Amino acid sequence: MKTFKLLFILVITPLVSVFSQQELIGGQAIGGNRVNLLIDISPQTYNQSAEGSPYMNDEFMAATISASEDNVFYVRYNILADEFEVKGDNNKAYALNRYRRDIVIDILPLKKKYKVFGYYDKDNNENFGYFMFLSNTNSNHILVKKEKVIFIDEQVSFNGYDSSRPARFKKMDDKYYIKLDGNKILTELPNKKKAIAKLFPNHENAILEYMKSNRIKTSNEGDLIKLINYINSLS
Repeated sequence: MKTFKLLFILVITPLVSVFSQQELIGGQAIGGNRVNLLIDISPQTYNQSAEGSPYMNDEFMAATISASEDNVFYVRYNILADEFEVKGDNNKAYALNRYRRDIVIDILPLKKKYKVFGYYDKDNNENFGYFMFLSNTNSNHILVKKEKVIFIDEQVSFNGYDSSRPARFKKMDDKYYIKLDGNKILTELPNKKKAIAKLFPNHENAILEYMKSNRIKTSNEGDLIKLINYINSLS
């Protein structure tokens, strides 16, 4: 009997050790599947001499995550990699699981909210990524924007005529999308006023009149927010 007890202790001890050492942040286990909120990542390495930044905010900032609302996390958004990094113990960075389309990240100091949405890329392939809310998250039609940063490698002059340029991260123009009521996939917001109005056939004339009387510019973010708020008031 004593031998059996000893064997049981030897078998169960490694299991207890595994569970006690499991990494947790804000009560969330770190894992690699589509269910976990956080996943382990390899640190991003960039050219230290490059100008600009791949991040929306270089410093980790306090944020709440809807899947774990009782906790405050420290996050930063890597626009280049389209990835939210979460600060863990010993300053190790983890990533939010982009397959979790049910979570909203609220960066508290900036009052900015992000969520993963599906959309069609420039090649008309279905993709998914982080978008920033520009209108009420509970509206019938939700305006969001996609931020973009690209990396441009160092350009060396070989003939003495062209100027050399250091490596740099370049912020590109934001793209605006709308989640139409009932649609799961985002629609890129057209630049033309008539094309925008056609997205809402039941109110097309009213929307055109509103844009005309309020001198709405489709290139102006503030005007787009006003426009979508008006459209939601018609629904």
